[in-house]
Amino acid sequence: MKMKKLISAGLIGAMALSTLAFTGCGDNSADSGDNTVSWWIVMTDGNGVYYDNYEDNPGVQWLNQQYWDTENGGLGTEENGTPLKFTFQAPIAGSEQDNFNTMMSTGEYTDVVDLSYSADTAATLVEEGQLLDITEYVEKYMPNYVAYLDKNPEQKALLTHEDENGDLRYYEIGCIVEENSVPWGGYAYRRDWIVEYAQPTSHVWDWDSDYVKENGHPAVTPLEDAIASGNMEGWKENTVTEFTSSEGENPDDDYTDNVIFPSGKDYPYTVSDWEWMMDAFKKAIDDKGFSGNTDAYCTSVYYPGFFSMGDVVSSFGGGTGMWSKDADQNVYFGATTDGFKAYLECVNNWYNNGWLDTRFETRASDMFFSINQTGVAQGQVGLFYGTAGNLGDVIRVTCADPEDQQKAFVMPCPVPINDKYGSEEQKFVEPDAFYQASRINGRVGITAALDEKSEETKAAFFTFLDWMYTREGALTRSIGLSQEQIDSVELENNLYEEYGVEGGAYTVGTDEETGKTLYKINYDTSGDLGGALRFMRMTVGADLTGAGANIDYVLDKGQPMVQDLANEMWTMYTNTAGLSDYNNQFTTEENETYSEIMQSVYDYISQNTPNLIKNGLDGWDAYVEGLNALHPEEVTEVYQNVVDRLF
Repeated sequence: MKMKKLISAGLIGAMALSTLAFTGCGDNSADSGDNTVSWWIVMTDGNGVYYDNYEDNPGVQWLNQQYWDTENGGLGTEENGTPLKFTFQAPIAGSEQDNFNTMMSTGEYTDVVDLSYSADTAATLVEEGQLLDITEYVEKYMPNYVAYLDKNPEQKALLTHEDENGDLRYYEIGCIVEENSVPWGGYAYRRDWIVEYAQPTSHVWDWDSDYVKENGHPAVTPLEDAIASGNMEGWKENTVTEFTSSEGENPDDDYTDNVIFPSGKDYPYTVSDWEWMMDAFKKAIDDKGFSGNTDAYCTSVYYPGFFSMGDVVSSFGGGTGMWSKDADQNVYFGATTDGFKAYLECVNNWYNNGWLDTRFETRASDMFFSINQTGVAQGQVGLFYGTAGNLGDVIRVTCADPEDQQKAFVMPCPVPINDKYGSEEQKFVEPDAFYQASRINGRVGITAALDEKSEETKAAFFTFLDWMYTREGALTRSIGLSQEQIDSVELENNLYEEYGVEGGAYTVGTDEETGKTLYKINYDTSGDLGGALRFMRMTVGADLTGAGANIDYVLDKGQPMVQDLANEMWTMYTNTAGLSDYNNQFTTEENETYSEIMQSVYDYISQNTPNLIKNGLDGWDAYVEGLNALHPEEVTEVYQNVVDRLF
């Protein structure tokens, strides 16, 4: 087998140590048995609590007792199937990169490797002889995987490769998330402040009117413009004249109110809804004596005035403040567009109204995109980017105001639809770019070590991989074992019994509201047990999240109302314009161009957008001229080349 040359003599010394840096290894030798498939995974889920060796994962225990029908596909029997035994190598935490590099450099690799730590593309690793070209096996034994990719063309483009003849090749297998990933964060706001300080508007959108049904919005927006013009088509009188709320014993499940936003929805839908909220937040901050506190404000924006992945920028015509692609796969640079100008006009208005964090350009966001956790925890911020841990009544215990300690309640909301700023082209456009986890949730490569196995073993292995893209396989990966699966084998480490999980990881029923199949999870999804029950560290298969408009089932995680609402609000729109997944497709030359220009462009925007936000857009033309002088079009061309190659 062909191996890469070592970069330095120093690496050779590190190898001797690094090869020992494993935890939970089990029987990990590549030649420990013809039917054994060894797998390098990033980590185990045991952490010494549930198990240390990944072979003790109950899902893996079940897999190791199955037979694979290579002729008909899927699970077989002892009579018509081939057994497989999976073993695992997991590096000690903190040594992942060195361990991966050493393994690949020496050629002493497992049969399967998680590619998350690979600096090279799968195509490069195939060229170097480290990974196998698995096209033959995928086409013969993986019809479900091929069909899944065909239904998801963007993911297919990112997971397949063209050879020099233009033929489609498979060099890696991806774990593909359905329509949307379950989010860990998104925009959140003080709902209790809306109840107490917001004044219901005289009119709201009439979603039952023919005009709104046809156009998606009233004839004239926002409300003040409709009233001034006398054209109230698509509006109706607001019957709510006062906001009230109530909560039961568990506010996260029982909190209710009669709040209706100017858009006519029960959540903030438009930019006008956001501004209506911020007017209420300003009243709350003043009333509570927070004025003058730099940690108290209606809302903030990311340093240096916009979020480079899109977010609220995307509300003003789509795309980000950096590079994006449209629905026709055309790449464009966002920071000089009319949409970005409309965004800056909006945020400048927020600043002038005293709604915006005056220190926004000095608050560098952390790795979770949080801007000011101190102000949020103290209950001094009205609208912010938060996590599930901020929702509901959680912040009551840390709020600075005694009344907020009793009433604070945080609800999630989506990024808004622009109904107010810029030209008509910038209005009522669905946002298409913001931080959202990739739909490819991991990739594995099949190394040259597997080529030493028998054809029977390889056929069984690829049959197993294909099963992971069936509903049964996806359920097992994403949730855990059914009771029927548990009863069919002997589990040496039965976490289900030990931790009182009755009825298996999930039970199947019918959702009364939708008539769809209902999968009810039988364990607490907020803890670590779920990760220990699922075998998601194998990073293959369809990842069932329950988030997305077109899925054909309902997933009941037993979560409180606020978390279910967050899943709905934070996945309302899909990131189709973002290009972050495409960077790993750069050639060496393309990466050099990108690195050289991107940083200077971002630095320029960072230096200039705060001034435009604080002082207005009189300097817009000079800003555009200076930015164009840095040649962002060269990076546009790089991305376009990648997109063209993929699509």
